[in-house]
Amino acid sequence: MRKNTIGISIIIAAILILSGCETVNVTESTSKTDATAVTTETDNPGERKIVDIDGLPVSVMAGEEIFIRVQILDANNHTQWHETGFEFNSESDDLTFESNVIRLPENSLTDDIYHVKIVFEDMEEEFILSVANLLSQTIDEKGVITNPSTYDAVINKARSLPSDYVPDDLVTVEVPTCLPNPEIRQMRRIASEALSEMFEDALQDDVELVARSGYRSHATQTSLYNGYVSKYGQEYADKYSARPGTSEHQTGLAMDITAQSVNLQLDDNFGKTKEGQWLAQNAYRFGFIIRYPEGMENVTGYFYEPWHVRYLGVNLATNVYNSGLTLEEYFLSLENN
Repeated sequence: MRKNTIGISIIIAAILILSGCETVNVTESTSKTDATAVTTETDNPGERKIVDIDGLPVSVMAGEEIFIRVQILDANNHTQWHETGFEFNSESDDLTFESNVIRLPENSLTDDIYHVKIVFEDMEEEFILSVANLLSQTIDEKGVITNPSTYDAVINKARSLPSDYVPDDLVTVEVPTCLPNPEIRQMRRIASEALSEMFEDALQDDVELVARSGYRSHATQTSLYNGYVSKYGQEYADKYSARPGTSEHQTGLAMDITAQSVNLQLDDNFGKTKEGQWLAQNAYRFGFIIRYPEGMENVTGYFYEPWHVRYLGVNLATNVYNSGLTLEEYFLSLENN
């Protein structure tokens, strides 16, 4: 009888093991399931927030349209992209917003900065739009620039203005001048106003500047260049004068400045005078740069002209001045970024 009891016990134990109903294992399994459930129930809800903004480029260009969408992280740690339902705010009145599109003003200048806040329900995020009107994007297949009226347009021997370009806001400068030709006593309004401020400030430092040559039409530059060719030859003319269409003077943003110390002439020695040194050190504060620095003719295409200033606007002129680069080098650095 004892043997039968042992045999039956062994059979029952075997059945339990094969069926997976071992007491110890069942207890452990139940324990694990309960622990997982408890963890889920005690998780704290996550904070809803904007975790990504898609469509933001490294830099933007004047007139560009930017299509934005935002990624939202919800309380359950799930993310979802949204193309509608949000608003934009900016301190600048120049930016325009429509649905999920940000449109930059056509007159945006390189190095302009726009601060924008995007609001979605009770969430908000701020970002910055930095303008860079890249050289590669502002020229056509014929080498003619496509942004001739912008203050940051880059003109040189490889980047010409449209032959019929004439600024529509030329005014006669209100500073001392030394040549009677009324055409070259003009600049674009904003540059003329900045020139007046600069001349007045120079007088406070006992520096008397004189404007010599500002705006030149395409026809005037053609006559000037051909005169150089006839008198000195083609090679000389290309070093010291701009071919028609490639002169900054046609933009209305450039002015040749002189002083009595160099007999009101355009002379390299102007850079060594009190007036020339003041100009080199202070022009940027009024939005101008010395366009053709000494020793950089292989970059700018022109020999040193300490008298030639170019208006860019205070922000860009300051950045170019502080960089120690020529205008071409500065823009190329933006291209490489």
